[in-house]
Amino acid sequence: GTRLQTLNLNSKEIVLGILTVAVGLANAYLWKGVVLGGGLGPAALYSLPVLALFAFAILFSLSSAFIRRRLTRAATAIASLTSGYLFVPFSGTVAAAAAASALAGWYAADEIAHEEKDSARFSARKILRGGLPVFFTAVALTLAVFYFVTVSDQHDQTFLPKAMFDAAIPLLQRPLQGILPGFRSDASVDNFLLAFAAAQIGKEFDIGSLTPAERERLVAESRRALAAELGIKLSGDEKAGDVLYEVTNAQVAKLLGPYHGYLPAIAAVGFFIAVKAITMPVYWMTLLLVWLVVKCLVAAGILRQKTETVEVTRIGL
Repeated sequence: GTRLQTLNLNSKEIVLGILTVAVGLANAYLWKGVVLGGGLGPAALYSLPVLALFAFAILFSLSSAFIRRRLTRAATAIASLTSGYLFVPFSGTVAAAAAASALAGWYAADEIAHEEKDSARFSARKILRGGLPVFFTAVALTLAVFYFVTVSDQHDQTFLPKAMFDAAIPLLQRPLQGILPGFRSDASVDNFLLAFAAAQIGKEFDIGSLTPAERERLVAESRRALAAELGIKLSGDEKAGDVLYEVTNAQVAKLLGPYHGYLPAIAAVGFFIAVKAITMPVYWMTLLLVWLVVKCLVAAGILRQKTETVEVTRIGL
């Protein structure tokens, strides 16, 4: 079959390995800033952290596939996925996560190298199908540890990061309106209460016919009743989405009760699952990007195609 090989393996292995580790370190640094900012909200598709993640995934794939020396390949994978833990204070949890990332990196690189060696031709989907998902799992673990450290350092611990809640609430707005008619996350509490009252009794009575003083009295009474029911203070100027966020976290904390001390760990697990879900489309896009990059590297002469004849021994009657 036709195979791809690097030229001047020794020097190019070293350069590719160093570049992979450097981009992995930069990726961890950028995503740490995102997590410290409150979650995944600032990470738009064309943002620097997302582009860094794509670059890291591509370089990890290339280094795993084309670095022939197993020791160099394993060192590159392990260093690129564990260097980000230098950005958080050392602890037993961080050390355990770094060890897990190291094992995942070694396994992922070995799987990719094994598939590349056994493939008759270069196929990004076939070569990366076993190792790349493990790579993204290790990345998700790193971000979850960043979040765990961030939440653990907060005095007012919350289950849901605000930025993630703000990003998700527009998607949930329509279902919420079925439960809370008139709900809009960006509306003030007073405006929401007025819209809710209109939806509840609008068919029987036109609220628009009330005088301004009567409407104000209706909203004030509704606000007092809502504040008493939720056990919080409301001025009426708060955004409905912010109030829902506070109430959601308060209910989670109440349900946890004496296990509230485990909140950072529980939140980190939820964060890990969310990140892992987000990496699914990133995985498929990475396959396409790796294929394009390999084509460009072949055209540039950095990678070369070599036709090899493989001798096969078969048993038959």
